[in-house]
Amino acid sequence: MSNARPARPALIMMVFVLVGTMLFMNLRLPHVAASGEWQAQTYDPNKLGLEQNPLKGFLPFSKQPSESVDPNNSFPHSMEWFYVSLRDLMTGPNTYNWAPLDAYLNDIASRGNQAAFRVYVDYPGRTTGIPQFLINGGLLTRDYDQNGNHDTSTHSLAPDWNDANLNTALRQFVAALGARYDGDSRIGFVTAGLYGFWGEWHTWPYNAAPNDWQMNQTNMDGLLTAFKDAFHTTQVLARYPYSASTATLKNAFGYHDDSFAWETLTQTTWDFWSLITQNNLQNIWQTHPIGGELYPPLQQDTSFWQTWPNQNGQNFQTSVETTHASWLMYDKVYKSTLPSTTATANALRAHKMLGYTLYNSGVQLPDSPASSLTVNVKLQNKGVAPFYYNWPVEFGVLNASDVWVKSLGTASWNLKSVQPGGSDYSFAFSASHNLPAGDYKLVMRVVNPLSNGKALRFANTRQDANRSGWLTLSGFHVTATATTSTTLADPPLTGGATPTPTPTPTPTPTPTPTPTPPTGTTSYEAEASGNTLVSPAAVSSCATCSGGNKVGYVGNGTGTLRFNGVTAPAAGDYTLTIYYLNGDASRSASLSVNGGAGASISFPSSGGWTTVAAKTTTVHLQAGANALLFSQPTGYAPDFDRIVLSANGGGGGTPPLIFDNYDNASQYNTLLKNDMGGGYWGDGTSSSNGSELTLSGVSWWDATFSAAETNVDLSAYTYLVYVVKSTTNGASFNVTMWDAGGAKGTKTVTATTAYQTIRIPLADFTGFDKSTARKFKHGAFSGNFTIDEIRFE
Repeated sequence: MSNARPARPALIMMVFVLVGTMLFMNLRLPHVAASGEWQAQTYDPNKLGLEQNPLKGFLPFSKQPSESVDPNNSFPHSMEWFYVSLRDLMTGPNTYNWAPLDAYLNDIASRGNQAAFRVYVDYPGRTTGIPQFLINGGLLTRDYDQNGNHDTSTHSLAPDWNDANLNTALRQFVAALGARYDGDSRIGFVTAGLYGFWGEWHTWPYNAAPNDWQMNQTNMDGLLTAFKDAFHTTQVLARYPYSASTATLKNAFGYHDDSFAWETLTQTTWDFWSLITQNNLQNIWQTHPIGGELYPPLQQDTSFWQTWPNQNGQNFQTSVETTHASWLMYDKVYKSTLPSTTATANALRAHKMLGYTLYNSGVQLPDSPASSLTVNVKLQNKGVAPFYYNWPVEFGVLNASDVWVKSLGTASWNLKSVQPGGSDYSFAFSASHNLPAGDYKLVMRVVNPLSNGKALRFANTRQDANRSGWLTLSGFHVTATATTSTTLADPPLTGGATPTPTPTPTPTPTPTPTPTPPTGTTSYEAEASGNTLVSPAAVSSCATCSGGNKVGYVGNGTGTLRFNGVTAPAAGDYTLTIYYLNGDASRSASLSVNGGAGASISFPSSGGWTTVAAKTTTVHLQAGANALLFSQPTGYAPDFDRIVLSANGGGGGTPPLIFDNYDNASQYNTLLKNDMGGGYWGDGTSSSNGSELTLSGVSWWDATFSAAETNVDLSAYTYLVYVVKSTTNGASFNVTMWDAGGAKGTKTVTATTAYQTIRIPLADFTGFDKSTARKFKHGAFSGNFTIDEIRFE
């Protein structure tokens, strides 16, 4: 714990002239200084909680999602590592079952941690990771007895790494992986696996004639290019820089050293840092992370941490300072007790040394207009590597009793630019506050996009001083104010990690115009006085929203937003467009109509808390007034701008095109044909009873729009429509549309136990050419379903 003494209050008066009033701010700072001066802050490298900072340090192998006991809870960590087999994820040509991967990610996220992982094809000693459809297609495989492959009852197979079908499948998989998971808040880092033993991009000792199993350069470049093109937010680490033939590819990745502190420093031409320098990548760490694994035999060495520096292996501190490593797998420290308090202290020292250490070195609160505040902040990085993601920085206000008052909004600072070395990096934030008279404290935090993720703590004495997970910047006093406004309070602190509330947008963003509703529609504002809000749901200002306001804090069990008086001219299905804001990777909400069962709706990121996006669904309304209730029992929903109601039908008067209404049992059960003349393929059990189709135990289910899979013109239609229900609320499956050019986007269908009509805009399938429609594919089934009809409108 810090032994820093409390800061001595100092009185600084800043006078703001208003029409008829004055605003005075009393800044409580470490020492007396004139208004507007920079206030130095106190560095504390031993601040409690730094050892839990996200996306850095040592990490264990994750438990299996099915295990009930987490064995990895003894040594601090914020990430967990796992391997997953390509065979478990890829079920056919460009078809996927993401459930095993999501099980790991969700399990790890439930502990507030983020994941680093690798997908493998050939893991010695494990059952083959080659997808069965490739084996059935004639892929050459090889058995081998090296690398412990026959040390267990199961053993792997090495594929022909230059097989054309295999390489096509690998690239398709990477594209699909990135499309689904790039920017996912549950993921810290991905390693570019797949090829080679353990996915480590080598085939040693089968790397020379007559048994040269290596992937050729063209295929290695193709696979790395797939990773580069698929991931734009999530950082990807490669194993060897020589695997890429061009400087562009070499510089697109971070790198991982899986023999860290053994073959890291330059002693031979194949040591990790030798390879980095040979490929002119000495500064790659400034933009892309270095990770890896502490050499496994050193993990087993009980004397490794008995001295500092370590005596066995290469000097750990020198290895970290040379490579600027951010994270290392070190499973042994989580599975056994170190031999002494000295060893434990040295291991903890090594753990904290990895990656970034952000320090707020100065704060400035210059004179500001009345009822607004501008703060300038200086940051330093006392660590060895940058923080590699631009997470938002949020500012909040506490009262004199340290009770939360309001969020002032978030800033989009370039945190990745804060390089190690002791230099100051200056940032600014401005916001109106409209506070009543009183004493307050200004606090700041970096928002972990994982809602229950571990807080990013600064190496400052004031970190957590007044609110867990927040850095106290300064105190101030408001004696009078020209205006007042309703404040938006975030949920109370419940202990442990600070809950992530719905962030309030920075008050002066570059406006992103809210989409204009089509003609013939009715718009209802979320903040309208006729709606019903249950705390903590509340109205706040929003410069980019249609009415200048939005409703946030819906969810977390109690917060609800009910639109009252949503009018329908007649009973029936209507298209509901929900305009929302979401700065996270994904949030969800439950929508209940007229007191019925809630239907879960997923809201992808809108691009930020100041950007409005639209989500379309279908609701069944009664004639006259209706009530639409949004809630979220377990987390937070997005912020809501408004809803727009319109009559169904996307074809401009064109009658619907029935893909299949399943009223002909023999057509489906015997001929496997649909009403458009195309065919069906799938696994599990599927059958028609003459009125509806039942899908049970299905993991993939595909269909073509014509018998010969020729082009079908859907240009006259706007929506793909499912009338569907499930045996459990919230069960879902994915649908991918295909045109003559291949797969063009994937969407998720989420069902309830009652029939729902779900309309998916065809425009949501990015790049889909409606004039050359070929087929659609379904996967990632999380339950059993009954389909009454599929059609195009």
